[in-house]
Parts: sequence; C-alpha cells; structure tokens
Amino acid sequence: MFAIFLECFYGTFSAITCVNLLLMRRPRPSEGSTVSEEPNQRVCILIPARNEERNLARLLPGLLGSGSHGTSRPKVYVFDDESSDGTAQVIRNSGAILLQPRESLPDGWTGKNRACHELARAAAEDANAEWILFLDADVYPEPGFVAGIESLIQSLPRQTSVVSGFPRIIPGEGIEPLFLGWVGWVLLATNPYGLVTASGKGHNRFTNGQFGLWRMQTYTDLWPNELLKGRILEDVLIGRLCADKGIGVEVVNLSRVMAVKMYDNWRQTLDGMSKNSYEITGSTVGSIGLAALLAFVAWGWLLAGSAKYICLALLLLSGLFACFTVRAKPYGVILLPIAITIGGFTILRSMAWHKKGAVTWKGRQYPGHGS
Repeated sequence: MFAIFLECFYGTFSAITCVNLLLMRRPRPSEGSTVSEEPNQRVCILIPARNEERNLARLLPGLLGSGSHGTSRPKVYVFDDESSDGTAQVIRNSGAILLQPRESLPDGWTGKNRACHELARAAAEDANAEWILFLDADVYPEPGFVAGIESLIQSLPRQTSVVSGFPRIIPGEGIEPLFLGWVGWVLLATNPYGLVTASGKGHNRFTNGQFGLWRMQTYTDLWPNELLKGRILEDVLIGRLCADKGIGVEVVNLSRVMAVKMYDNWRQTLDGMSKNSYEITGSTVGSIGLAALLAFVAWGWLLAGSAKYICLALLLLSGLFACFTVRAKPYGVILLPIAITIGGFTILRSMAWHKKGAVTWKGRQYPGHGS
C-alpha cells in the first residue's frame, strides 16, 4: 500500500510538469511583425539596478533599439539604487530614463522594493502605457522581445491583470546548476500553471521578479512593493497578495523570448538562495517542515520496495519535463535527488541566517524576519 502511495506521490510531480510543458502560454519573439500603436497596447519597461554596469551595458541597447519591425520604441526607466560603479553613466549614455533616490534607503524598506515602487510612480506620472513591465538587469531578451510582449498582451484574457513567467536559465560554472536546479523543479512540479491557463480557474499564487507585467491601473490600485516594502522574497509574496485580492495572474513560458543568468558559481547561488528561501514559509517550523519534505521527495523512493525504480523514474521524468519546459539541457536530471537535497539544506541555512537577526546582500544588511 505504501508503495502505491509513493507511485502516486511521484506520479503527481510528473503529471504537473507535463501539464505545464503542454499548456503554459508561450510568447515568441515577433520579428518583422507589425503591432498596433494604440496607447492601450504599449508597454514601458522598468528596471531596478544596483551595481549593474556590465549587465545594463548589454541589456539597454537591445531594449531601446527594439522599436523596429512596426512597434513603437518603448520608454525604459532604470532606477540606480545607490550604485558604486558606473551604472548611472551607462543609463545616461543609453538614452534610458535615469531615476536616482533622493535619500539613502529608508528603514523598513528593501532596496528592490524601493526601486520598483519609485519606478512605477515615475511611469504612472510620465508614461501613457497601459502596461508596465518590470525586468531584472540580468535578463537576456531575444531580438523582437518587445513586439513579442505586445503580442502576448493582445492574447491575454480580459481578466488577466498580471503576467509573470519562467525564462530560460543560463547556467553558471561547474556544479552551479545543482544549487539552483531545485528551485525551478519545485515551482514547475508543484504548481499546475498550465491547467490554470487552460481552465481559467484557480490562482497560481506566484510571480517571478525577473519578469513582471502589470496593467498600470492594477499596480497603482495596489502598490504591492510598498505594501511588502520590508520583505526579501517580494516577488513570491506579491503572487500570494494578488491571490488574496482576487487579482488574476497568468504564469507563462518565457523561454523563447528571454533568458536569465542569475549567478556565476555555486557559492553565489547558495548565498543568493539562502537570502530568499526562509520567506517561502516565513517561520522556523515551516522551514524545518519544508526541508524535511524536500529530503523525503529526494530519497523517499528508496522506501518503495520493488517499486523504488518506478518511483525514481517518475521523479526523474518530472525533472525532464521541467527541463523541456524552459529549454534547459537535461544532462543533470539524473542528479535531481541531490539538487533537491541541496534545496532542503539551503532552506535550513536561510532559516539560520534569519534567526541570527540579519541578512546581508549587495552590501546592505536587512533585519531578519525569523520567529
């Protein structure tokens, strides 16, 4: 009986990832297409940046030159969050609209929440776009990206006010993918985004800070970054806030229109995810429970007796479907149990960071939220 339970348990992960592979909406770059220039179909782009000189020098020319192929050139706003490198000069040279803070980061705010809030305020006062698109500085849009996003907007159901999604991940060096792979797997194997898209029912309770597309009116009615101003994992929490407010969110497959390189090596990844992961549950008990659950997912198949290889195959199949969804190379799928184990360790490490009362990131120390 327990073996049957485990087969169903691991089979559920495979089913969910398969549904996401097949049913999630897939915007594509729109090369050579003509998109209407009516104001309610135009997008302005908002980028928070702290010490992103190199990434912005790569990113901004492509975005600001994407008004060809029949689409209007987008307005791009970049908030220079007290950078110590040449971020501000890169922004000026690119022709993007530079925003800078009038004061140091106020108590009770995280840097990214302040940056996104100020960007949205500026766009609401200055732009005529119906939609605002938040992008991280480390993303790699494909040619035709803006036209593809405008086409995506036209395809959305009327009730959809927020769109987020999964870009293709550019891996870091060496074993770095092992330290990040658990994140994508957890998100794609436990949330039926494709089913929500196909049925129009339910809520994903998730947004991804690398790409956040909002109706301007929806954002300014809610001001989510201000509501969550002191929280670190603000993007996931914004998804939960939208669900609580009854705001429709669609999660799409962005792998054909953009990629992202989050970290260069395994230590950066471990530290970056240790900064965030505690906020998945926001409590000590929840973090310990989630870490234990991930350990069970990683190795529970060993308890299935003669069915253990079936359970392992189902787990690895879910990893394979997740890789296919975001066009990732599936070479490391066989190591998925190790990656999930690393995920459990990362959550416990994140809990320890928060319990110490402070989290340090990009030269700033944020108060812990542990209890």
